[in-house]
Amino acid sequence: MAETELSAGPVTCDVLIIGTGAAAMSAALTASVAGLSVLMVEKEEKFGGASARSGGCLWVPNTSHAARAGVEDSREAAITFFRNETGHRFNQRNVEAFVDAGPAMVDFVEANSPVRFGFLKGFPDYHCDTPGGSTKGRGLYPINWDAAPLGKDLARLRPALETGTFLGMQIGVNEVGYYMTAGRKLASAAYVAKCMMLRVRDQFRAGRTMRLALGNALVGGLAAGAFARGMRLWTSSPARRLLFDGTRVTGAEVDTPQGLRQIVAKRGVILATGGFPHDSKRRAELFPTGATAPEVWGMFPYGNSGDGIRMGEAVGGRFNADVKSPIALTPITRLASGEGALETMPCFFNRGVPGAIAVTRDGMRFANEGRSYHDVGINLLAKTAGQPEAVAWLVFDHRFLRRYGQGPIRPAPLPYKHFIKSGYLKMGKTVRELAEQCGIDPDGLSASVSRYNHFAAEGHDPDFHRGTNAFDIANGDPEHKPNPCIGPLDQAPYYAVRVFAGCVGTFAGLQADEHARVLNEQNQPIAGLYVVGNDMLSITAGDYIAGGCTLGPGMTFGYLAARHIAGAA
Repeated sequence: MAETELSAGPVTCDVLIIGTGAAAMSAALTASVAGLSVLMVEKEEKFGGASARSGGCLWVPNTSHAARAGVEDSREAAITFFRNETGHRFNQRNVEAFVDAGPAMVDFVEANSPVRFGFLKGFPDYHCDTPGGSTKGRGLYPINWDAAPLGKDLARLRPALETGTFLGMQIGVNEVGYYMTAGRKLASAAYVAKCMMLRVRDQFRAGRTMRLALGNALVGGLAAGAFARGMRLWTSSPARRLLFDGTRVTGAEVDTPQGLRQIVAKRGVILATGGFPHDSKRRAELFPTGATAPEVWGMFPYGNSGDGIRMGEAVGGRFNADVKSPIALTPITRLASGEGALETMPCFFNRGVPGAIAVTRDGMRFANEGRSYHDVGINLLAKTAGQPEAVAWLVFDHRFLRRYGQGPIRPAPLPYKHFIKSGYLKMGKTVRELAEQCGIDPDGLSASVSRYNHFAAEGHDPDFHRGTNAFDIANGDPEHKPNPCIGPLDQAPYYAVRVFAGCVGTFAGLQADEHARVLNEQNQPIAGLYVVGNDMLSITAGDYIAGGCTLGPGMTFGYLAARHIAGAA
């Protein structure tokens, strides 16, 4: 059969959603509840996209969850925060749409799906010192749930990255403290033991864990709610092009395992394919450092390669790259998993606790290690500008390693020496020996550690001011005094892990209005076409302002798009 030949007659639905992450699922649930027939298509074998791999946290200001937790917030504060963070790129209509609809979206999801949210009280905005920023928190996390309602579709849900699990279990946001301290606190050890017993039960019951957490809990719960209302989902079915009659998008051609199918969407098409982290051409154009970056640079699934954006552009949609940064960054470490393996892990945690610093090849620090992963990534790029690679090393002592762990290395009493044997974890009996093992300038690293230790004894960091704002402190060690983020790096042996500036999302995208309709070059909506998630231009204007500031707006605009399609806007 010729590539362009249609294998059967057209398939009809009210709403066609291209992509299956949290933003797409929010739209699917909303449209299904409104009584519309929904078809989702996913290019990969598993559904859930990057959302299923993620922490699953949403940033939504002024929710009922915050109010119940006794945290004061307001519409005005949230809009002020956006205005100050985005500057001349502030999009008032879209920001107000998000701030106004976000709380309603959260309540709607809880009312119509198994998803339940907990409030991250005390987890500040990344830029909490900006006017309108919150030091008390605006984040929500999905509460763990049993996946039985998904039935056979559980096998199609994208699993969590293995490096982010323990015995096959994802660790919920509210559980991290238990696992971190299980080796030294009886109550924590008892909690972990209970989780392990449930894991054994599930192995006999289903051959895998049934306890979904983080992004799996979010996407799986949304999908369960939509499946219960008749939503159809095709996997291994990439959309190839949109159907456009010159004035309106009417559907798409989808390449299914049974052949090319024409999908007629009577009400609208929603693009939600996860942005362009693995679109090497666009990456090179917008982000020169990414032109030569290894393919492991992105934590997103390899299927997130800009399909939705290209299809939107092909029918006149306007791609907008006028952002602070087109890429959301984090320090990423490549695991030594064997020849040919391309496993990576983001360094989200434990950069800003006592006993650790980050340095470049010259041995010098370049950032406040305790600030957000995106801010650390931006500083790493600035420090290494003009160099072949944006590379740094996380350097720490033995006390740090056994108390906190690092990335895939778990705290005591779990073993760690196999990481040294594999080459992932470098070790030296002295700081100079460690530097020589890593290819770091020994004089530079010795000077940096000596200066850091001199001030750390009193809990100060005059160079980068670690531990001086609410976000730093919330991510420190509350048991360490006087500064939960600063402590000497002085207990041999010494260790280091190599990291590079990697990608955890994209900010540039298709321009949309407050209903998530794709806009053309004349700033007019293209009838029948909507965009959500990372395919849509970020309302943060290219900055990571808070944890969950991609999923929160993504799900909110998915909700708004479906409501507009259903005529409820």
